[in-house]
Parts: sequence; structure tokens; C-alpha cells
Amino acid sequence: MGIELGSDPTRELRDVMHRLRLKGHPICASNDALAGYFIAETPDELWDYIQREIDRLREQAKPIATLKRVYRQWVNEQVQRKLMVLTDEGRKFLSSLITEEDIVYIRKFPERASQKIYTRAVLAKMNELQDYTGAKALDWLKSQGITEETVKEYIKEVLRS
Repeated sequence: MGIELGSDPTRELRDVMHRLRLKGHPICASNDALAGYFIAETPDELWDYIQREIDRLREQAKPIATLKRVYRQWVNEQVQRKLMVLTDEGRKFLSSLITEEDIVYIRKFPERASQKIYTRAVLAKMNELQDYTGAKALDWLKSQGITEETVKEYIKEVLRS
């Protein structure tokens, strides 16, 4: 065909085949790496190649679809965190749960302390509301802006003071 390939011949050859296909040439690629490219001689041969390419593209699209779901979840969680604001009542409630002994623990293990305090908040509110499923307690905590993330921020404030 008179095509000269440069320093990356595989990539350049793929690009040439792509451009020829865009011009309407029925160029197919074999599943066998040694056979390479060929011109379809029948409509069935071309159709078989098209179907293999569609299947290959579907397989390639699967991780992309999964990553899009992860991306949407990630963005949604970040937005939710930014929307949660700890209310004054929520601050008072958290403050009432923290003992002097907790302050020492908070200084040593701030990350674990926030989980511990959040769990304590859930249990305390469940006990106060006599809510054995936890649904009402979690709703109340959320209404006060008390989430694991806001408790982490609250712990940082406690450490600064």
C-alpha cells in the first residue's frame, strides 16, 4: 500500500486501519494475533467482525460503567458531607457524651475517637428515645447534623480547645 511506518509501527498501523475503515473499506482484524488485518470478502465475514468488535466494546465498557457509579457515589457523598452542618443542639449533645477520660483518648487516637463518639451518640439517642431499631435515633442525629464526618470535625475542634 506504500505506507511507511515510523517509530511506533503498531500504533501507526492501527491508526491507518482506522482511517481506512472510516472511508468505508471493509477491513477486519483476525482474532489470531499472527493473522492480522484482512479485507472482508463477504458480507457475513464483515458482519462476524462487527459483532466481535461490539462484544469487545461491551466488555471494555463494563469497568467504565462501574467507575461512573463509583464517581457518582463519591461526588454524592462529598456533597452530603458539605451539606451537613452540626447544629448548636447537636454540639451540646456531643459535648454531653464526652468525658474527661475521653479527652485523653481523643488526643491519642482522634480518628478512632470520632467513631467511638459517633457510636456512643447513636446508642445514647436510641436509649433516650427507646428506639430499638435505631431508625428514630439516626433520623434525630441527622437532623442535628451529627454524622461520622461532622463528629470528626467536632473532635478536631475539641483538640484545638
